[in-house]
Amino acid sequence: MRRTWLLVAVVAVVAVVVLIAIGASGLGRATQTSDPSAGRPSVAETIPPSSGASASPDRTPVFTPAVGDLEPLGTLLALLRVAPEDRTGYDRSLFVHWIDADGDGCDTRREVLIDEAIVAPTVGPGCSLTGGRWVSLYDGASFSDPADLQIDHVVALAEAWDSGASAWAPARRQSFANDLGEPWPLIAVSAASNQSKSDKDPADWLPPAAAAECPFLSAWIATKARWDLAVDARERSALAKEIVDCPTSEMPYDPAPPDGLPAGTTPGGTSEPRSQCDPAYPTVCIPPPPPDLDCGQIPYRNFTVLSPDPHRFDGDKDGIGCET
Repeated sequence: MRRTWLLVAVVAVVAVVVLIAIGASGLGRATQTSDPSAGRPSVAETIPPSSGASASPDRTPVFTPAVGDLEPLGTLLALLRVAPEDRTGYDRSLFVHWIDADGDGCDTRREVLIDEAIVAPTVGPGCSLTGGRWVSLYDGASFSDPADLQIDHVVALAEAWDSGASAWAPARRQSFANDLGEPWPLIAVSAASNQSKSDKDPADWLPPAAAAECPFLSAWIATKARWDLAVDARERSALAKEIVDCPTSEMPYDPAPPDGLPAGTTPGGTSEPRSQCDPAYPTVCIPPPPPDLDCGQIPYRNFTVLSPDPHRFDGDKDGIGCET
């Protein structure tokens, strides 16, 4: 799934890069440019009508999609709460990476490179990679040496901290930093494009390849929805404006497992299907009453709460439970 999603996006980027090159040589005219601002409307400050969202940026979502459902970007954007950013206390070392979660000798970085190779590399001792080929989504650059690529956290670690990860347990931050559960939170890109992006959000940075804009915006919104991260007001306005140009883009709603535990595992360590988790708390796994639980009896903070909130975690009715 990771490789399929990326291949579709990369093919689009490569096609645009080729057209631009042909136009530059006098053999034709490119239909798109690499200018991220080209061809976008000057104003589009509300979520597209297909999302069913209110114009108010701090609205509480009136529904939650079923897990795994493909949804328009506007629908997923409408799920994200709006909150100011706060980088107090951030340190990159608080997000442990890269790890070898499955113990196969390949850490997260190499797992991404193996998955996203256009030509599959040979995997040698110590998970050395030779003979592969990669194309950077953000700028269409091609590489044959994996050392020339960097693994981008689409939502940067610092941005995640600003947006809610500061309240997470260390295990959940580690899980976020090494998320291989879906193909879009981590992608292999050129060092130049990754360093240009840094920890910026879409209000301040878009990929230099125009064809990469919708895949990038899709990955950004889906990652924030997956990890129940907030957006600030300026970021949300930029996202709402830019996705107007992505009317056919859809992404799955796929909440991450709670606190870095494998899917289907409860905090007590026993296997339990998600069907035993109360749907009023879609981003964490909390069983329905009885017994009636309070915030001191669960490990989660700042999670999404939907009506009817049987445990009454959301005392101020703002859609966020056990706020810190």
